[in-house]
Amino acid sequence: MSTTSPGVHRVTAFAKWIDANPDEVADRLFRVCVTSVPSFATSGREIEIAFRAAFSAFLPAAGKAVTTGEIDCGTTFPAAAEHLVRRLPAAGIKLVDLVLSYDIAGNELLDAFSKALRGSSDWLEDSDRADMLSVVMVRLFQFRQAALSRSIAVYRQEQQLLEHYGTSDVLDAVRKVLAGELGDAEAERRLGYRLDGRHMGFVVWGSEATEAALKGVAARLGSQLRARQSLVVLPDGHALHGWLSVPDNVPGVDVLRARLPVPAGIRVSLGTPHHGSSGFRITHREALETQSLTDRSTTQPVRPDGPAATSSIVSICDVVPLVFASRDVELARHFVRSQLGSLVEPRHSILHETLRVWFEELGSPTRAARRLNVHVNTLVKRLDRASDIVARPVNATDFAFRLAFELSRVTHANDTGESPGSGH
Repeated sequence: MSTTSPGVHRVTAFAKWIDANPDEVADRLFRVCVTSVPSFATSGREIEIAFRAAFSAFLPAAGKAVTTGEIDCGTTFPAAAEHLVRRLPAAGIKLVDLVLSYDIAGNELLDAFSKALRGSSDWLEDSDRADMLSVVMVRLFQFRQAALSRSIAVYRQEQQLLEHYGTSDVLDAVRKVLAGELGDAEAERRLGYRLDGRHMGFVVWGSEATEAALKGVAARLGSQLRARQSLVVLPDGHALHGWLSVPDNVPGVDVLRARLPVPAGIRVSLGTPHHGSSGFRITHREALETQSLTDRSTTQPVRPDGPAATSSIVSICDVVPLVFASRDVELARHFVRSQLGSLVEPRHSILHETLRVWFEELGSPTRAARRLNVHVNTLVKRLDRASDIVARPVNATDFAFRLAFELSRVTHANDTGESPGSGH
């Protein structure tokens, strides 16, 4: 669509005003919208950040559309805006809130420009102020409607995908793919998900979590891992199973833990990336096993009154020794006792945590002490105490000792003993 009058020189003031104050204008629109539509600020920090980024992306497109009069839905919808809209259904944000945000932002943008126009005559370029404002208002409305139309289409598409993933047909197809009972072509048709990529399986669960909360975490997970496509099913009310098609340079678990906030009461287990339909099955098995072992093994607190040192995001790589130990727990328990002796008992919980961090820091007392917020001498004394208990020097490169320590998390997770505190 093109609006041909007046000439370009009559409406350049709008784009110049945006170019001169992009951050200030974007911040103003953002503040007004979250005040009127609070769901964009109460549905998680990532939604709020994406909402703010959408304003910054829209402003240059709005300036160009108003200047040229060329209003094209395809070119007026920035990637940042699409990224935001695709996440809204899973976050529980209603379509009416999205529509309202466009109305509020459009009105506020026009109002802010009108005030700026009245306060200066530098931009008029021999044009009448009222005529200019009239043209800006018409073109800005056309731009807003084109972008809103595209947003609604994307929102409904994503909403349909979420509803599709929850149907019994999709769940049945997933079960058959996992059992090797469907060919790739038929599976892709029924799932709406390609199997020739690189897949990462995951489980999002929480005994008290709502379906919307689980799907919200899954959507944010896909965004952080830069997933090209996603598939989720809800086999029961408390655990969501999913797959993401991820790039080769997918962020690591440590990066994910730092960037992805997970609500209290919800946990995420991850498989490792694998290719093809066989990889689709393997990474799912890894994620399920990780979920099971995560529920069974909880790290003891460093202090009797301290919080458990657990993470909301757990990878198969974090628990792989436990996977194999769980196949013959009795044999694993004997091996652990032969290596660790009474060090496995709960009364030595402080030493457990010290050794865990020390291993993670590759045997560096300085780095481990810094992480534990203790003096290096204190850490060394704890290592000496552990050496006394096992009757040999502890060594970060001792494979048998390290393996036994990791296995103890599942083989002795439910042991009871004296009150913690004697392991200093």
